[in-house]
Amino acid sequence: MSKHFYYLIALLLLTSCNKKFKELKKEENDFKLTTEILLENKNHILEIEQLYNKGKEGYFTGKDSISIYFKIFKQQKADKGAILISSGRTEAAIKYQELIFDLFNQGYSIYILDHRGQGLSGRMTEDPDMGYIDDFQFYIDDLKYFYNNYLHPNNHEKVFLLAHSMGGAIGLTYLEQYPNDFNAAAFSSPMLGLKRFICTSVKLLAGEEPKYALGETKYQEDSTSFRNNTLTGSKIRHQRMIKVFDENPKAKLGGASYTWVDKSCKQFEYLFHNIENIQTPFILLSAENDEIIEIAAHQEFVEKAKVLNKNCEGYLVKNAQHELLIEKDIYRIASLNKMLLFFEDY
Repeated sequence: MSKHFYYLIALLLLTSCNKKFKELKKEENDFKLTTEILLENKNHILEIEQLYNKGKEGYFTGKDSISIYFKIFKQQKADKGAILISSGRTEAAIKYQELIFDLFNQGYSIYILDHRGQGLSGRMTEDPDMGYIDDFQFYIDDLKYFYNNYLHPNNHEKVFLLAHSMGGAIGLTYLEQYPNDFNAAAFSSPMLGLKRFICTSVKLLAGEEPKYALGETKYQEDSTSFRNNTLTGSKIRHQRMIKVFDENPKAKLGGASYTWVDKSCKQFEYLFHNIENIQTPFILLSAENDEIIEIAAHQEFVEKAKVLNKNCEGYLVKNAQHELLIEKDIYRIASLNKMLLFFEDY
């Protein structure tokens, strides 16, 4: 397209910068999702864990011979469709037990993989705690292999994508490269930009050898870290997250390397330059108090997509922190309600 077209887009973005996303309101728990009170019930926890343990697990060999771990939770009878979960940096399937339980109980089959370099998937550095990626495209290639060889052969009538944070950057790139694979997609706090100056400064610091970015270290979370955490306001969900990683130490991942940050920043440029390729309807949920990623990038991405006549909508979750899927009930229920209702429309 011509430079004049992109100049017009830029002007439209500037004139719309005062527009706000629609705000998600407090909603009733119509889908009977797990609540913080239920997480204090041992029988409910047992149900969650029993379902998770019944899931089919396995490995496949991803790009550059890295082992990729996955789990599949297939409905025994006809399902409402399949949901593929693309998780965030440092995350693993084991962290998503509650979400898998809630989505499965809505009648969906669930597919999830641990992205390379984290969870139970293979690492690319000698230090297993270091967040690293040699080529961001490999994340997308792994996801496509998983889709083609494990999800698609099951012939689900509908297929949806649910992606969080880094998994959102992976998922949106996937939609740009493979626009016909999903019926609809939902994004929770997608990583479309990092806080101010991070991307400009990291170019000067990234070297040949992988090393932790400034302020980043090996995994250090513990049960006392809730007070200063920047992920969620839900103490019980935060404690469950810490507990599950303590029980599965091989799945732990610490801070990011300069290389991971640099590759991610370059991916943002790719994402914004290829929005026109998206054909999949999508919604984007942005947490107002997100301290991990730059939420202004959410507004910019959705506005640009709308200018290009894409079927999309953005929503602001007031007062919520980054981890919408493990946040307090008031934010988690509203977020999942919106996603599930959106999927039902397609």
